[in-house]
Amino acid sequence: LHRVEAGTLVRNAASQAVLARAGFTRYGLAPRYLRIAGEWQDHVLFQRLADDPVV
Repeated sequence: LHRVEAGTLVRNAASQAVLARAGFTRYGLAPRYLRIAGEWQDHVLFQRLADDPVV
């Protein structure tokens, strides 16, 4: 396993903080990533690589 990815809604600061504390790095923004309740939503993308330092 080389990479684990996660994404959150842009407005979900709590989930973004959890990912940051778990050692994930924000690496981008995915416009119109998922359709939720009939509307396209942007997502913040995070990753953690196998050789990232242990938190």
